[in-house]
Amino acid sequence: MPIVHRNRGPRRQVAVALAAVITAAGVAGLAAAPAGAHPFGPPLSARLDVDGAEVAVTWTAAEDDWVNLGEHLDAFTTQTDENGAQLTGAELLARSDNLPSYLLSHFVIEQDGQPCEGQVTQLQDLLTLGAQLVYTCPRPVGTVELTVTTLTDINENYRTVVTSDVASEPAQALFTASTATQQWSFDAASAGGTARVALMTAGGLILAALAGGLLWWRRGTTRRQPDARPAADAMAQTVEAAR
Repeated sequence: MPIVHRNRGPRRQVAVALAAVITAAGVAGLAAAPAGAHPFGPPLSARLDVDGAEVAVTWTAAEDDWVNLGEHLDAFTTQTDENGAQLTGAELLARSDNLPSYLLSHFVIEQDGQPCEGQVTQLQDLLTLGAQLVYTCPRPVGTVELTVTTLTDINENYRTVVTSDVASEPAQALFTASTATQQWSFDAASAGGTARVALMTAGGLILAALAGGLLWWRRGTTRRQPDARPAADAMAQTVEAAR
């Protein structure tokens, strides 16, 4: 992680960046952080999804928490892009070179002591979609260790609720400065998203249809086989009478 110096100067530039958050379409962006609202408000949150050897993470935070992180990363030192166009606070934070490395170093996944390689895949709509990360582990994911320390370096009272979208133990856990690393076990049978469930369901229907057709075929042939004996007896009687 690169060395990040926190901006300790006046907050006038931050206020200017945050004032530009409301776009022409009227969509609200980052708002100025109320004093003392966080980290004592609702906790940060992260959701997990597993597919094979990959773990997808969606990390979300309240508006003032994004502001605190932007200040910490010096993301608001300028308010315009290379062409002089005004940028919102959310855009400034998303453009920060320090944001991806910060997230990857404060949300760590390990499998059997080996780090799972992470990459940030989405930062464009932080307030709505959150930051999205994908980790690739050496093997299909079963049991891993999660280390979550996001924003605890700003204030140790920050905490993060992590929830799994697939069957796991635990299903949800609270990460704090004192419980930053916890073990997480996923149910391999339930991992892989809805596509695998749909495929299994379709396979079950096909097998049921084949079994039903085979049963119908066996019953049909069984019923037709005795019908040949009365016809043969009648034919024999007819031949005998003709003699």
